[in-house]
Amino acid sequence: TMTKKIAMSCAILASLMFQGCTNTVKYDDTPASKTVQKEVDADTISNNATAMLDAMLLDPEVQKATKSSRPKLAVFGLINFTYDKLDLAAINGQLMNELNKANRFRFSDQEDMSAESEKWKDSLYQLFEDPASGQSLATAVAADYLLVGEISNVIRTQPKQKKVFYRLSLKLLDQSNGETIWREQRELLKSEKNIVYGI
Repeated sequence: TMTKKIAMSCAILASLMFQGCTNTVKYDDTPASKTVQKEVDADTISNNATAMLDAMLLDPEVQKATKSSRPKLAVFGLINFTYDKLDLAAINGQLMNELNKANRFRFSDQEDMSAESEKWKDSLYQLFEDPASGQSLATAVAADYLLVGEISNVIRTQPKQKKVFYRLSLKLLDQSNGETIWREQRELLKSEKNIVYGI
């Protein structure tokens, strides 16, 4: 069934992992300087991604593109650029469910999408950052638009404190010209810790 194909596709996409990198920071090991972990679970990420998707559907450019027809959309979903184990299958599955309910797009064939996505497993950063790469993927699956996003770590240091955020991004790319017609980014505080000095 289509639901099973979508679930299978999301599972394949979720398995495409890319490892990020962090900076080097020295920490004070005293009890008063322990890391404060924040509650950023899969539901929190999924809820924020869904809210971003809702904002995309309300965007004037997107509404214009879907006003008189239902263009074909290739959904790559979120890419994990962190070392953390995140349930991207569930998060990307929720995005697909929301898009299905909105009924504003048709979708690229899921088997074609899975096959083409597999080709990008070693070039995920390029796929997300390079418009020509996204355009190439959309063309390969005969899509008018590509929806792709990322989850990455953002580290901010102050003289006595380090904060780590999840950066959550989604963007919609136009296959015809490679331009991004919509993009949104959010940051979710993941942890904070007192430091002695940063490098």
